[in-house]
Amino acid sequence: MIQLLCVCGNGMGTSTILKITVRNICTKYGIDANVESCSFGEALSYLATTDLVLTSPEWADMLPTSNAVRVTVKNLVDAAEVEEALKGAIAEHFPNEIKI
Repeated sequence: MIQLLCVCGNGMGTSTILKITVRNICTKYGIDANVESCSFGEALSYLATTDLVLTSPEWADMLPTSNAVRVTVKNLVDAAEVEEALKGAIAEHFPNEIKI
């Protein structure tokens, strides 16, 4: 199971929408994932147990170094852009987890 974290500035609206979008993508492609959402500040406590962080380029640049794969999307509420970025990252870093 992949631990996915959706991060935005305040951790309320955008990251929650992103979390729902990511869960739908995981269902569509049979990806076994635990998907959480949070604010940037909260993300710091999640990084040690996270496999993949999905966020905007601005927030990704400010995250401290960790083992989590960073996936950036310019428009976090664009489902097609999120799907393309997430599929690509999972296919590259967790190829056994996706059924395309």
